Amino acid sequence: MFYIFLFYYLMLSFSCAQDPVANLRQGRIIGIKVFTESTLTPIEVYYGIPYAIPPIGRHRFLAPVRHTGWERTFFARRIPPHCPCEEDPDNDNASEDCLFLNVWTPRPTEGVALPVVVLLYSESWTRGGTTLPCQELAGEGVVVVTMSYRLHLLAFFTLKSKSARGNLALLDQYLALVWIRDNIAAFGGNPATITLLGHSAGADSILYHLVSPRSTGLFHRAILMSPQYIWQAIDEKSTNNQTYRISQEIVRVLGCNDNGESDIINCLQTRPLSDIIALYPNKTWSKYLHPIPDDFLPDSEQFLPVSLVTALSQAKRKQKPIDLLLGTNDIDALNYNDETYAELNNLSPLHISKIADSRIIPKLLQMLSLGAAEDFPVLVKAIRWEYWNDVPQRLTNINEAIEKVAKLETSAKWDAGGALLAARIARIAARLYVYRYSQPGGVDLYGRYMNFSGATHGTNLVSLLGNPMIMQIARRLATADEKQISSLFRKIIINFIKHGYPVEDGKWRQYMVGDAHIYIISNGKYYKSYNNDVEFWLKYLPELSNLISKPDQTEQLALEQEESRLRGGVLAMCGVAVFLLLLLSVSAILLRRQHSRRYSVSDETLNS
Repeated sequence: MFYIFLFYYLMLSFSCAQDPVANLRQGRIIGIKVFTESTLTPIEVYYGIPYAIPPIGRHRFLAPVRHTGWERTFFARRIPPHCPCEEDPDNDNASEDCLFLNVWTPRPTEGVALPVVVLLYSESWTRGGTTLPCQELAGEGVVVVTMSYRLHLLAFFTLKSKSARGNLALLDQYLALVWIRDNIAAFGGNPATITLLGHSAGADSILYHLVSPRSTGLFHRAILMSPQYIWQAIDEKSTNNQTYRISQEIVRVLGCNDNGESDIINCLQTRPLSDIIALYPNKTWSKYLHPIPDDFLPDSEQFLPVSLVTALSQAKRKQKPIDLLLGTNDIDALNYNDETYAELNNLSPLHISKIADSRIIPKLLQMLSLGAAEDFPVLVKAIRWEYWNDVPQRLTNINEAIEKVAKLETSAKWDAGGALLAARIARIAARLYVYRYSQPGGVDLYGRYMNFSGATHGTNLVSLLGNPMIMQIARRLATADEKQISSLFRKIIINFIKHGYPVEDGKWRQYMVGDAHIYIISNGKYYKSYNNDVEFWLKYLPELSNLISKPDQTEQLALEQEESRLRGGVLAMCGVAVFLLLLLSVSAILLRRQHSRRYSVSDETLNS
């Protein structure tokens, strides 16, 4: 028996000697090694490191608590479960015990500390996303960290009290950032050069960390890719925050509203997880679950003392300001995980056109607070004239119709919204750079090929992570074109992570108010100015809305236009008359000269 035990002990020791090891404050941890196409040096990967104790039972709906650690060696070799979310395609791998992070590191030579990039990603505040393979990104000489954080009701349920404060997605991220600061050196990372990189709701999360007093000093640069709720950082009316009201409805629906607050919390914490997840399909609720100001807490415990809109409008440049990189895609609105575009994909082009007029464009006008409902028909026609002037009956291609709808929505939400957001964060950034990812084609985050003339939602993140991501979601190798744009885009991101600027030749100017420089990222020689789109939504359309909402001014404008046309007609007729008189005079002179010439010739002929 002793020899059998000794044999297995030696085999385990040999195996551990081959695998990477990190010694953390929590305990010893063993990972795995993977290889990439670009380098022969292996990348060390550590999956499923717990940064907080499981948020289950009496810890449900509470702020996260640091994980105390482990006594035995922790084997970090398996992808951990993710947090429960809405419309989860991988529900079997979801668990309420989900507060884990993953680390990829090229493990530098002794004494060299590498820059760190922390990826925050979920499609929305209620919907998660696919697992991100980050070995190629780490192969560029950076330590990469991803994390899971709570979503939906488990993250945003609030009674506006310490026992159910809400904002738990942001607090989970905050505690993970504290863990990274304290432990990343064990993986060869430099805690003094941490960059946050967020996509979709992950990018929105970064905006909250930028203004939160709790997150100060935990990161030094930030990259925002395709923020999902961009207008909620700009306009207070766009937030329409009903999280507290929805939370009260949930208490009632789950039958926990008979007693005081402590009894309510105890009732909710003892409910089976399945009862809570059963409420996720309620679109009315999930639509309005968002972070809220937590000014109801003591000052020392607040994460977001005021709303994001107020915080960004009042924010001043910090003593150590942060470098920022903000980017969007050509057609960021085109996301088939969005129920609207999933619906459009099953309709005829004519029906898509009608939905654009009746639902999508009016929602954009409401978002921009333009015009009363009775003014919408005129404004809708103006928008259609600008972006989609085809006769609906002539439409035959579904993809073309969907792209037209998505482009006009993108121009309002991400072009105009991005310009307003950039103007706000430019005031607090040390340096701000803005880009537009414009590479057409490629696959989205769920492996679907996107055959459109511009970059759709998610293709930029796929491009950043490269071949491992494409193999995971599309089950094939990346094409030569995909590898080329991936290499180009990754070089830009890595430059920013390491140096605080995206390109080294100085051709990419900083974005400043009054000098809105946007860098176009594409394989081809492609460039488009987005100033016209921004001016249309933020200048011309509001002017039109003001005119049609004031009949007196509209009538006066019509009279002035009639008078102007009358004056123009009179002047034109006068001009024509003068021109004809001049032409007649010139003709008379020429005839006289010709007549005189004929007589002289005849005289000469006669004399000869």
